[in-house]
Amino acid sequence: MDNKKSTEQYESTEENLVQDLKKSLEETINETKSTLDDLEQTVETTINDQSVSDATKKMVDSIKSDIMNSSSENGKKTINTIETKKAIKNYEEE
Repeated sequence: MDNKKSTEQYESTEENLVQDLKKSLEETINETKSTLDDLEQTVETTINDQSVSDATKKMVDSIKSDIMNSSSENGKKTINTIETKKAIKNYEEE
């Protein structure tokens, strides 16, 4: 029984850590997006060359897209790893 409680506590702690990491990642992504938006706005208001403004917007959009795609892929990998570990533990306990 103690082993089961210990395993449940470990899983609960692990899930809390994953949730904390997800939240932290989301906050970092949002802060990065905000910074990129600020950069884009600063370029638009301080540089009078439309081609520079357009190029900046294109780069910022590309970076945002890369960040979103990367975080989504890594999140899925992390979740799959955790689910695999849980399945292995459950199998070993049986």
